[in-house]
Amino acid sequence: MKALLFLAVAALLLVPAHTAAHAPQRHGFDLVVFKRPLPAPDFKLISPSGKPVRLSDFKGKTVLLNFWATWCPPCVREMPSMEALYKKYKQRNFAVLAISLDESGATAVKPFIEKLALTFPIALDPENKVSKVYGARDLPSSFILDAKGQVIAAAKGEREWFSPDAVSYMEELLAQQAQTDTDRK
Repeated sequence: MKALLFLAVAALLLVPAHTAAHAPQRHGFDLVVFKRPLPAPDFKLISPSGKPVRLSDFKGKTVLLNFWATWCPPCVREMPSMEALYKKYKQRNFAVLAISLDESGATAVKPFIEKLALTFPIALDPENKVSKVYGARDLPSSFILDAKGQVIAAAKGEREWFSPDAVSYMEELLAQQAQTDTDRK
């Protein structure tokens, strides 16, 4: 199953997108959008405070799922922009879920959270079980999930998540989601 998911994600990364929202590249933001969204595998991890965190807890929200580590300089550099994006959109059915791959878990992550004053949810994956399922071998690796729990886009490497181009893309994506929610009612 894990290998199958990785192959499906790898294959989809090579296919151009045809979605209702404009491709991120039209906004000047570099993401790979999947032609056929893939169901995001659910998981259960723990937060640095020891509370359970499940992907399914975020059902109905657009999610920026980010795999990172405190020892990864590009990961550290992009955290403030993820925090800014989260603060701007958390009231609009948007969430950031950052999954730390630090082997020492909460010991490394808690001081990092405090130092950067991060408020978005963070989970611990010290054994890399979830990162392997998602094929997140390079750090940082990020995935955009739609409100249906499908992976719709991915990025490897550092991004400026609060750049004008990224915000423009997120505005369009969230507006599309809000319209879909309205149409369902």
